[in-house]
Amino acid sequence: MSGVELQSCTAGRWHGAVPDWIRGVSTDTRSLRHGDAFLALRGPRFDGHAFAADAVRAGAAMFIGDAAAMQSWQAYSVPYLEVADTEQAFADIAGAWRAKLSAKVVAITGSYGKTTLRSMLQHVLQKEGVRVSATRANDNNLIGVPQTLLAIDADAEVALVECGVSERGEMARLAAMVRPDVAVITGVSAAHAEGLGGIRDVAREKGVLLDYRAEKACAVLGYGVAAWLPDVHGAILDMDNNDASIVQWQMDGEKITLIRGEDRASFAVGLPAVHWAQDAALAATVLSRLGIESLQTIAAALADWQAVSGRMHCVDGIGGCLMLDDSYNANPASMAAALHTLRKMTGRRIAVLGDMAELGEDAARLHAELDVHDMDVVFAVGEQMQALAAQHDEVCHLNDAEQALAKLRGMDLGPNDVLLVKGSRCMQMEQVVNGLKGDGHAV
Repeated sequence: MSGVELQSCTAGRWHGAVPDWIRGVSTDTRSLRHGDAFLALRGPRFDGHAFAADAVRAGAAMFIGDAAAMQSWQAYSVPYLEVADTEQAFADIAGAWRAKLSAKVVAITGSYGKTTLRSMLQHVLQKEGVRVSATRANDNNLIGVPQTLLAIDADAEVALVECGVSERGEMARLAAMVRPDVAVITGVSAAHAEGLGGIRDVAREKGVLLDYRAEKACAVLGYGVAAWLPDVHGAILDMDNNDASIVQWQMDGEKITLIRGEDRASFAVGLPAVHWAQDAALAATVLSRLGIESLQTIAAALADWQAVSGRMHCVDGIGGCLMLDDSYNANPASMAAALHTLRKMTGRRIAVLGDMAELGEDAARLHAELDVHDMDVVFAVGEQMQALAAQHDEVCHLNDAEQALAKLRGMDLGPNDVLLVKGSRCMQMEQVVNGLKGDGHAV
């Protein structure tokens, strides 16, 4: 982008020579490339404006900052774009770059399944030789989404952008940047209800994404979503409908069959995970909007798909036990799906369940209502999980992941044991997985 374009999209003011072109925008001097613009973000515990010297040493071609910091940066002979708010400027630049792209942009939101769906779509598209750019790690918030958009190559054919929200008003800011050609809502549950309100408020906030669709864009609604969004208009594909555009699914053990009319195609996954079958059908439905309609092609590609680390990822544990590493995050819907999968496994089933965070006033009830029947051993880890332990005499309550790890190490785990490890990020349940790894390799 040119210096003139940057000034226009941010309503900024140049101090010094206006650069002809900028190759990229970075908010972190550690990853800044020579020739990038350095954009200084402010946060509750940091101020990017304090890293001007580091940015110059890294080769920054220009600064983007606010008026309060401009005087302290005058010592550097680098052009300075003064903006009112650097976080908003970051969003404005990302939105302007998105507008220049020819790629079809798929935005994915929902209370669960965002990363699994994104990884399935990315896997199939890459197998088919499509030039695809996608969200990395967990870059799906007000900082991560601009980073994702600005990392999309100009020649990309498809961009997959995850959008996560935890506070009211965030989705409008994200969606205004992304302007999706295909908008997907995977599902709705009480995740982030603390910041968004009740589940209806969660659905309403997710649904804002649909208001910012690009012209002639389509929305794809996951199972149960349409019931929460009765006023949605425009082109809608609803997974709850049995029309010709929707891919249905069946599951037999670890074999998933995708179905659309008379067309059928099957592939196997590593676990009897019904939610993976649902994700695969949702992915196939989205892929049809991206020009990949053959279920045989999709099934063949998904046959060697692997779950993202921390999302029902199979890991070898000590003594030959099998761990289902679902430690990345948790909410009531994803916890129920994980427990359903564990229930279908053979051997001694051990559930290690950490607190589900940000559930608001219904937190105690939602923890207490978790269905742990048919589990051989259940460890309830964390303060909120006391509500579950209070409902079941056989459930063992533990304070934290460290206690859970110590308890499991004393259990003489063996090849007959299957452990589900799950909890919200704040519980750091990955400590349990890392502490019980056998040879350190995933299955």
